[in-house]
Amino acid sequence: MGALRGEYRCSVADIRDAEWADFDEVFTLLDARSRRAYGVSQEDRKFLEQRWDLAGGGRWVAVDADEIVGYAVLDENQDFSLAALDPHVVNELIVHVERAARMRGFAHLAVTTVPEDTPLYEGAQRNGYTLDREILRMWRPLNGDLPEPRWPDGVTVRTYDGDADSERLHALLDDTYARWDETYVARSHEGWLTFMTDHDEFDPAMWFLVERDGELVACALHWKENQRRGWVKDIVVREHERGRGLGKALLHHGFRTYARRGAERVGLKVDSTNPTGAPELYARVGFEIDQRQGIWQKRL
Repeated sequence: MGALRGEYRCSVADIRDAEWADFDEVFTLLDARSRRAYGVSQEDRKFLEQRWDLAGGGRWVAVDADEIVGYAVLDENQDFSLAALDPHVVNELIVHVERAARMRGFAHLAVTTVPEDTPLYEGAQRNGYTLDREILRMWRPLNGDLPEPRWPDGVTVRTYDGDADSERLHALLDDTYARWDETYVARSHEGWLTFMTDHDEFDPAMWFLVERDGELVACALHWKENQRRGWVKDIVVREHERGRGLGKALLHHGFRTYARRGAERVGLKVDSTNPTGAPELYARVGFEIDQRQGIWQKRL
């Protein structure tokens, strides 16, 4: 049987497509990996359920003596993630993911990991991945007097209106990110809609769109507050609108909205190589770094 269909016999375990019957064991693997890497679990069962059948990539489990000993997932944006303890299982899963990626025509693969996640961190290096850049996780408390947003003249701000906005919003994000990140890979629109809106964290009232003369020039997309925490998923400003305070105004608008909903802090992630000044802006409005995650890449 081929390596990407049915079962693939490796030196340690059988690798096969992940099935819904594997869900509980897979979640246990991911939960244990998260605790090793970050001290607390960052996994959520609903989040995994909602993303289990995303198109464009693949999910596999490594099985040894009827026990799931490894799990790997490949995304259509050419990222993958992996959970396993045995270095040989890690190696075999990476080889399997790379084979699947080549069959899909992917030019490269990227994986995000930290030194504390020893099996994946060492496995990535062992298999030829090199550190490309860091992702900074930052948090800001929502206490004291929160500044009111100061909007540039001539813009209007509103919330997301579903299908009427989805294609323009997706295009704004893709265009903005691709201009400075040469490794950025756009999702299909269907995949983007599923990834961004088909889950409990999506709340259209927390997606703020900025227009000037009918043109969509900026946005800030927030996840719904959870456990008194908010999260900025995406915030972008078109290049010709930068320097007017739009990004700062969007952040302040989000702070005050979250605070009214009872959130006590808000977080985000930012690429350390982002040339737009985003990391510096976040620091100026009160965010502090609490974690650095490495993105490791390999050309295929």
